[in-house]
Amino acid sequence: MENTRAIDRYLQAILILSRKYFCVRSVDVAHYLGCSKAAVSVALKQLGAEKLVNTAPDGALSLTAIGEDRAWQLHRRCLYFRALLRQAGVDDAVARQEAGAIERALSNASFDALQAYLAQHSITVSTNMDE
Repeated sequence: MENTRAIDRYLQAILILSRKYFCVRSVDVAHYLGCSKAAVSVALKQLGAEKLVNTAPDGALSLTAIGEDRAWQLHRRCLYFRALLRQAGVDDAVARQEAGAIERALSNASFDALQAYLAQHSITVSTNMDE
């Protein structure tokens, strides 16, 4: 995939929206991400080709098992950084916005190293998966 980090935003959006609504459509994703429906359509084609998202004949979107696993991994990382920023005293609205940027900027290796470093220094980050 050409821009994996950007496409990952679509996976996370579908996951979050599917937890809130019975049916998720491309227009919902576009509204949530603040992008055009055309951009969502292009991303959905890529996600479908990679077997990460299914699009039903009525337009309803669902994550495949692989897509859901990847989306949850991304969502957990985002919640982790949001909680870490909040514990450091960052305002919740700022922490919410910047956590996504941090999540997308860090590689898995850097994320694992950061978690290990914090654990080594007895710094625990408690996340709430319902956020």
